[in-house]
Amino acid sequence: MTKEQIQAIGNFLQYYYTDLNYIKNFQDFKNNKIRAEDYVNKDFGTFYSFLTEFRVARNFIQGASDKLLDETLRWIKGENANNVDLFAERLANSDLTRGNKTTSLASKVLFLNDPWTILPMDINTRKAFKQIDNTYSHYISNLEKYRKTHIAVIEESVKYIKPLAEIAEQDYMSKIKDMHIIRENRMIDKLLWSAKQLQF
Repeated sequence: MTKEQIQAIGNFLQYYYTDLNYIKNFQDFKNNKIRAEDYVNKDFGTFYSFLTEFRVARNFIQGASDKLLDETLRWIKGENANNVDLFAERLANSDLTRGNKTTSLASKVLFLNDPWTILPMDINTRKAFKQIDNTYSHYISNLEKYRKTHIAVIEESVKYIKPLAEIAEQDYMSKIKDMHIIRENRMIDKLLWSAKQLQF
């Protein structure tokens, strides 16, 4: 096991429980189990807390987390719910992101809706691929290559964290489906954060 894997595993274990909490709460909000006014306050596990912890609160106008949540809810009800690039364009055309195309913000918010498919993208994970552009479709292409060329590293890391991850997952067993997929995706995210520039 490499030093980068050890670092990634540490980061995974530090944040995995709260990641699951954010996912569960968004799913509850989407299914009308949490009121919007409660979901945008500063409590543990809220949308506001997620935006702060995932370092995207600066990407939209101050005090507009409720408007971003409304925009997100409208978007995920449409036919392009998982299209990160289109959602980033939609936000850029609104007054929420000051006209900026904030693909990192878009990917992280849509990750809450579908963590089985969407892996958040930011400057740190893009660096692993030497990806300069801010396009999510390009990022997905790089992720697919990474999964194929680094399958042994991914499998070794996921196998190592599995017993500890399952302890964190116990509180969410009846609330989040297919957590093994989320577990692997979050491990990949942390491996990319810790990776030096990769060669395919």
